[in-house]
Amino acid sequence: MGLNTGSTPGGDDGAPGQWLRRAASVADTVFDGAEFVGGYAVLRWDTGLGGIALVHSLIGGNADCEAVVRALRERHGERLAARYACVAAAQTGTQVTQPYVPRLLACDLDAPGRQYETTWAELATVLGQPAPYWFHAVRDRDTIAAWRPGAPPAVVPAHDIATPVTALVELAANEPDGSPAAELCWYLAREVRRRGHASTSRQIAELRKNAADGGDGAHLVLGAVPAPLTRPDPHEPAEMVRRAGWLSITERRDVLAHRVADFAQRWGTQDWHTGALTRVRPDLCATAHEWAQRLVPTVPGQPPTALEKVLLDNGRPAATHVLLNDPVAGIPVLHQSPGTRNAHLLTYALQRLPTSSPLAAVVLSCDLCWIRTQDGTLWLAPEQEGWGIGFGYAGNGCHALARLVDVLLEDISAPAVRPDDPDAPRGLFELLRDTPSDGTTTYTRAQLLAARTG
Repeated sequence: MGLNTGSTPGGDDGAPGQWLRRAASVADTVFDGAEFVGGYAVLRWDTGLGGIALVHSLIGGNADCEAVVRALRERHGERLAARYACVAAAQTGTQVTQPYVPRLLACDLDAPGRQYETTWAELATVLGQPAPYWFHAVRDRDTIAAWRPGAPPAVVPAHDIATPVTALVELAANEPDGSPAAELCWYLAREVRRRGHASTSRQIAELRKNAADGGDGAHLVLGAVPAPLTRPDPHEPAEMVRRAGWLSITERRDVLAHRVADFAQRWGTQDWHTGALTRVRPDLCATAHEWAQRLVPTVPGQPPTALEKVLLDNGRPAATHVLLNDPVAGIPVLHQSPGTRNAHLLTYALQRLPTSSPLAAVVLSCDLCWIRTQDGTLWLAPEQEGWGIGFGYAGNGCHALARLVDVLLEDISAPAVRPDDPDAPRGLFELLRDTPSDGTTTYTRAQLLAARTG
């Protein structure tokens, strides 16, 4: 089935798209195999006017033409111009037309920085055959390396290239029976596969409909299709199991735990026990100084725990940084640039406080909210990453803090609030809104209860 594409991207001579139009007149085009560079799979064809690359990202859904050219230049140096004349980069986003047809961007090597949109029909004309496309959930490196023109689609277990599940499976396989970490990892691995299979199957069906209707999808072939699922949809473990699983994983020091933690950072999970990344300045705040007194150095000479590694990665490790531990909250603390005017402590707020002692006071100082419980312990207020809490103004952060204080007055172990949680009583919000943003303000439990009911 053909497609009359009308004008190609770009204008007349000198406009983007010129190389593709020139190459369309070449009689013989020869497939030259694949190379892998900078996280990209690069399939190359030889034409009489130079080489053309069709690129799929192996680290994310989309391949950026300019990033690909930079990676290829690092690999080939001065030989690049002789090897490639044009780079076409497959995307996961759709063309304007519906149903689903993946976008295709291109840039010419003699016009760097001029990325433009092209069509699969235009590329197929240059290649003399439909070009292969791999949906991101079936981008298997070995399968792409083995592809040849005319090959049927490979059958690949669906996965997510941005969140690979190999570490989940390997960690779960070595856990004892009844392990919360194993139950959690098996569930996540199967859920990633289920989602990848569902989304790819849906998009393939839409693409085939587009091709049957004579759309641009008729000018590409599938490099792979998802393998059938042979299990029922996975059942999510109970919240307590999920939380226990993540807690045991984050305390481990082996590389599998590190990889599973990296998966969690990419995937996102509310059951991970730490929340917002928080900077603390004990030199500017008496409350922060009190908290910092309980910090202890980590044992030297041992690998970091999974949670420590996440913090170190976020903290841009430097030789001068010192890794500490909060033994009460059970979380790492990174002392950055000690001995300088920019010294500060980097740590995490918790998703929920691991205590049964009721809230005794809220301390607001240096843009941070602290919770003091009746046993005298000081805690950073629970806070989810991306959903900040604040005071001294009428914005979302203050509404979030009012909601948090409202629930902590009833249940000290309540989780950090979410944007869709119910609003707090107006009096409590107004109290926090009118709190001075400078200095330190402490509200006792009695004051907070009075504001809530006033």
